Amino acid sequence: MDMDASQTWPPPTPSPPPFSSRPRASPSPSPSAHRRRRRHSKKHKPPPAPAPAPTPQGAADFSALPPELVHRALAAACASDVAAASRACRAWRDALRPLREAAALHAFGRRVKHGLVAGPASSRGGAGGGRLETERQRALGLFRRAARLGSAAAMVDAGLMCWEDGRREEAVGYYRSAADLGHPVGMCNLGVSFLEADPPKAEEAIRWFYPSASAGNARAQYNLGLCLQNGKGVKRSQKEAAKCYGEGLSQDPVRAKRWLQLAADCGHKKALYECGIKLCAAGDKVKSLMYLELATRRGEYAAAHMRDVIFESLSVVNKQRAMSDADKWKPRTLHPRR
Repeated sequence: MDMDASQTWPPPTPSPPPFSSRPRASPSPSPSAHRRRRRHSKKHKPPPAPAPAPTPQGAADFSALPPELVHRALAAACASDVAAASRACRAWRDALRPLREAAALHAFGRRVKHGLVAGPASSRGGAGGGRLETERQRALGLFRRAARLGSAAAMVDAGLMCWEDGRREEAVGYYRSAADLGHPVGMCNLGVSFLEADPPKAEEAIRWFYPSASAGNARAQYNLGLCLQNGKGVKRSQKEAAKCYGEGLSQDPVRAKRWLQLAADCGHKKALYECGIKLCAAGDKVKSLMYLELATRRGEYAAAHMRDVIFESLSVVNKQRAMSDADKWKPRTLHPRR
């Protein structure tokens, strides 16, 4: 049988390629592998923001304090402290807004009282005394507004002006409000008002002198020392009185004289009296008479007797000179940093 030369019988089995291996069945993917592929195929996302650090155990969140408490806690603070506290957080800023307004009114009132601000046009053309009284009442009105907003310092200044005008009951009310807020001058002035009451209430005065003196008020320390020395309203104790006066500390006569003179220049009646005595001892009777006259005018009645003695010993010219100097004298005004 003729056969095609290209055909063979039976057909040849193709040889496998070199280095081949038996084919393996692909295993079905496990669920965990499927999840891994699915997770890796997701779009990359940035890591989440870190959670805020928790408040340490026992630490206080001051922003959660009641606004009334924040207001009361800083009612006796100076304007700069109120401004600093207002920057602590938004809650404090809102709670202290009335005190910031009160501080501005109080500062402006002090400037008006001391003649550092021109008055309204309607009051500028009046007589000197009338204009001054108008400005004085204007300042008192500003102090009252600031006091209503809660400023203890404004309460003290309003009380001082009411006391000077003879409205002592109103003045004591302002002093008590300032004292209840912890203002050292308010506590001291309230104590003085009890000492000068009729009849005097020395024990009540002592109750207010103690915290004021502890807060560093020099006038309260002095008054407390006097009460302890004389046994007024408290058991007499020279040792405790000495602590109030500062006796037993290192003495500096030069510095003490400088402070005494500064107090007299500012119009402190006891300092005026002491300066008058020292000037008399130094032989300057004309200037001594001036200081003693000023002390008497400010209510230091112990100066009146010495003033009369010196007055009788001087010539007419020197008497007139001393009285003229007293009439022209003006107290020095200090502007403490607030």
